[in-house]
Formats: sequence, structure tokens, C-alpha cells
Amino acid sequence: MKQRFALVFTLIIVLIIGLPVVASLVYMRTQNAGSKAASSFVTPAPEPTAAPTAAPTETPTPTPTPEPEEETLPEEVPAPEQIPLPKYDEYLSVNPYVSGWLSIDGTKIDDPVVYTPGSQNYFLHRDLDGTPLEKGTFFIAVNWREGFYNTLIYGHNMKDGSGFGSLAKYADESYGAAHPVISFDTLYDEKDYELLAAFYSQIDEDELETEDDREDKDAAIFAEAIARKAAEGVTVTADELTVSDLDLTRDYGDEDIYREEKDEDNGRFRYYYFNDLADRDDYEYFIKNVKERALYDTGVDARYGDELLTLSTCSYHVKNGRFIVVAVHHKD
Repeated sequence: MKQRFALVFTLIIVLIIGLPVVASLVYMRTQNAGSKAASSFVTPAPEPTAAPTAAPTETPTPTPTPEPEEETLPEEVPAPEQIPLPKYDEYLSVNPYVSGWLSIDGTKIDDPVVYTPGSQNYFLHRDLDGTPLEKGTFFIAVNWREGFYNTLIYGHNMKDGSGFGSLAKYADESYGAAHPVISFDTLYDEKDYELLAAFYSQIDEDELETEDDREDKDAAIFAEAIARKAAEGVTVTADELTVSDLDLTRDYGDEDIYREEKDEDNGRFRYYYFNDLADRDDYEYFIKNVKERALYDTGVDARYGDELLTLSTCSYHVKNGRFIVVAVHHKD
């Protein structure tokens, strides 16, 4: 009994002494385990985030410069068709080379004018329809066009006053004062010219076209017309040809066909080489010489660009003499 009590007592003492030690050991183990567990669950520090880089600035793609459109030239608008003045209808039906009308009030000068650059003198002794006529038809010198500033018209000095039979009266100053206006109408425009000057001149013998020259030229014109008709299946003789069957045209372009003669004029003043006055020097030379040779002063002047009308006819004061009247239409 005593031994059992002593054993129990000893156990109690042991428990009393060992219990704090055991509790201390258990506490330490628990702390260690907690530390390990805590260390195994530590949230790793976040990796340093790189400083945000600015988004690269996009270089704007340059807008391509559009290719220049191919220049489109405006369509050339054809000039409106010019219709001849009604007064020419009857004459053009007979002669397609009618190009104007010349008239001077109070004179017999009141007739159509033709232009046949392919044969300038074809109507020298022919009527408008091509039949023989001594006084011929007024005709314009070759190389005539707008912008040449001079229209040179030839006509015969007829004793009965027809043709240019009354033109020589302009040698008298009082006659010039009484007839200062000369009208020359083209197919499309009516225009008045003011008397500028009247003077005498002369043509060299070697500058004249002979009768043989004209006959040879006429024969060539007829032969060409007959051949053209034959190609159309029509047989005609020279006598059966009409004016409309003939080709009396020629295109000189802008060529000044008397350039060399003008350069060699040397003060002789061959007025008949100055129908093209597009060049200012030529124009002023022409006016200067007209004024110097004028039989009297009309008080009228001309400036470059003014349109001139020159009328020429035969004169008998010298061999191959000529009498010339010049008039001006001011551009203003």
C-alpha cells in the first residue's frame, strides 16, 4: 500500500516537474513549425516593373503628292462660219474669186473685185464671167491676207471713165478734198478709207508681165482644168470651161514673197512690192515714201496697224507710168 502510494506520489512529482518542460518543448516546436510555414508562404516581392516606355511616335506616312493630271487643252472651238454679205450672192454664183467691192461716191468706180493669187493678171482683160473685156475687172495683188495691212488693187485707166478712168482726177487737190472717202468691202465687212495721198510712179520694163507670159500661164491653167475634168469623166475644150472650173488659187502662207525686192529698194520705192506690211519697218518705210511723193498734203496720217488701201492704174506722164492713190482705215 505504502509502495503504491509512494509510486503515485513520485509520478505526480514527475508530472509536476516535467509538465512545464514538456509544454515548453511543445510550444517551441509549434513556433518553429509556424515559422517554417510562414517562410514557405511569403509572397515573393514583385519583379520590378520596367518603366513604361512611351509608345513610339509613328512617323506619319506622307500623303503621296498626286501626279499632276495631264493638262487637257480645251477643245479648239471652230470659228463660226462666215457668210458673205447678201450683195455678193449673184456675183459669187458666176465667179467664186469675187473677194470684195470697191466704190467711190460721185465716180464710175463701183464694181466687184477679184482675188486670183494663182494668176494675178487673169482678169486683166476679162469680165467677171471670164469673157474677153478690154477694161477687165478690178483685181487684188498677190499675197493678200488679213494682218498684212495693205490691199493693193489694180484697174485699167479707161478713156471713157470706166475702170480706173476717173482715178487720175485725184491728182487735183480739190478733187481729193471733194472725194476723201473710198469704200472697200470684203465679202464679210464693209469699210471706209480716208484719202491719205496721191502720187505718180513708174514700173521698170523688166518687171512687167508680157502678153506671151499671160498666154503661157493661161494655157497651163486651161490644160490643168481639162485634165481634172477628164479624170471626172467629162470631156471639155478650153472654150467650154467656166471660171468655176479653173484653179486660180495659191497659198503663200506667211511668206513675204517680195522680201528681197524690199531690201533692194534703195529709195526707188517700188510700191507694188509692199502689199505685205506686217513688218513695222516696212510699214513705216511705205508711209514715209508715200508722204514724200504725195502731190499735196491731205492732213491725214497713218500709224502702224492702220489698214491701207492702195489703188494703182496706168499713167501716161512717162513710159510705164503709174498713178497711185492711198487711203487709210484707222484701227481705232
